[in-house]
Amino acid sequence: MKRLIIIFFASVFGFSNLQLQAQEMQEESPFEYADDDQRQGFGFGLGVKLSTFGPGAEVIAAINPKLHLRLGGTYFKYKYTHDDKNIDINGSADARLGSISLLANYYIARIFFVSGGLLYNMNEVDLNGYPTKSITIGVVDVTPQEIGTLDFKVQPGSSITPYLGIGLGRSLSKNNIISFAVEAGAAFHGKPKVELNATGMLEPTGSEEQRLLLEDNLSSLNIYPMLNFQLSFRFL
Repeated sequence: MKRLIIIFFASVFGFSNLQLQAQEMQEESPFEYADDDQRQGFGFGLGVKLSTFGPGAEVIAAINPKLHLRLGGTYFKYKYTHDDKNIDINGSADARLGSISLLANYYIARIFFVSGGLLYNMNEVDLNGYPTKSITIGVVDVTPQEIGTLDFKVQPGSSITPYLGIGLGRSLSKNNIISFAVEAGAAFHGKPKVELNATGMLEPTGSEEQRLLLEDNLSSLNIYPMLNFQLSFRFL
């Protein structure tokens, strides 16, 4: 009888120990379990981010622990002007980065996700060049105004851009207020569009033939890389 009691308590203790070990492994594992889905529901929050589309913010809704919807926007503008009367040619450069995005994250594990959706792509680069000094052709002096100016602008081939990426972290935490995520992907904007305008003696440089040639040379640049760092705050 004594032996049966000892065997009984040893079995109970061993089973409890196995349960405790399994629970610890579940908490430490990065993969989701069915119980997680039952415990967690809808969530809502805001995120701030820094990406290759510029700085921005997002509204985030967790439909469930595996599916997060993100509505956001980014914007950044940079202007550079070179105006030196001691050189023959001056110019300016305007670069604009920006997007409005509607994305969905699907978590294949606790902190690993795939992301996809659409962007309204506002990226644009505008270069302008103009002469500052007269040039002599034969016995004729040609002024900078007569030489003319050249303007070169590049935009994405399509403003509505599909996006696909992968990430690490959570765009909205399940149990905490603050979360962090890093994401890498690609926006497929198609063959870039080129605008080319010239005045004065440079006007032939801005012909339709030259514009099409430039578009053809840039046609391989049909994917824009995305790298995004995001800090999010859960309110609900």
